[in-house]
Amino acid sequence: MRAWVLVLALLAVMPVRAVTVRVEGRVVHAGAQALPEGARLADALLAAEVEPDAYVLGAAWLRPSLQPAQRRLKAGVLYDLEVLAGEARLGGDADLLALAQRLAQTVRALPITGRAREALLDPRPLELSPKNHLLADGDRVLFPARPGTIRVTGAVQRDCRLPHQPLRDARDYLADCALAAPAESDWLYVIQPDGAVTRLGTGLWNRAAAQPLAPGAMLYVPIRQSAASAVDPALNDQLAQLLATQPLPEAQP
Repeated sequence: MRAWVLVLALLAVMPVRAVTVRVEGRVVHAGAQALPEGARLADALLAAEVEPDAYVLGAAWLRPSLQPAQRRLKAGVLYDLEVLAGEARLGGDADLLALAQRLAQTVRALPITGRAREALLDPRPLELSPKNHLLADGDRVLFPARPGTIRVTGAVQRDCRLPHQPLRDARDYLADCALAAPAESDWLYVIQPDGAVTRLGTGLWNRAAAQPLAPGAMLYVPIRQSAASAVDPALNDQLAQLLATQPLPEAQP
């Protein structure tokens, strides 16, 4: 009996471990929170009080635990783009060489964010959802304001930021952004603001149903697959996945 009393007494005086997380952007109580170990995502979001004008669909949960895998993904994409540039140089394809070099420059500048893609970040539904995951020390959640544009990147002559138009099909935006010569004509990648990635058929043989974009979405125009496959058949897929790890510019303080 005395042993049990001693154990309970020791537990009572042991310090409670905490995790420190940050919630930033369009919230009432922005900044760091010290939460007890075992706290879940909804606990932090409810404590921060998300503003009514926050763009929840474009919010981003950044997790240090996801950074190593994203760092490896970035290194692999960079290596493939450098090989592609070398192949284009040897083959005398100036357009492909310029595109590979420009995309490599873009990828080098991308930060490793640790973004958990397709996270549910609406606090009330999250409370009762299986997506209400445990928090870890160093986690961050960013809530942006609602943007009014979409972005087109990849095999284009230059990146385009275009006004968002409700219900406009993703493919129709390409009419307003000049493609590069090595662009793939049969596929397009749609990256929605929550990081969800969809490959959309654009050819006569594989044309998919119309897909509207949410504000803040990104379109990645892939490199011509015949050229990309000579280096790595998954290059376009991996580049789209890497782009999806980036929070909306409006979410970055």
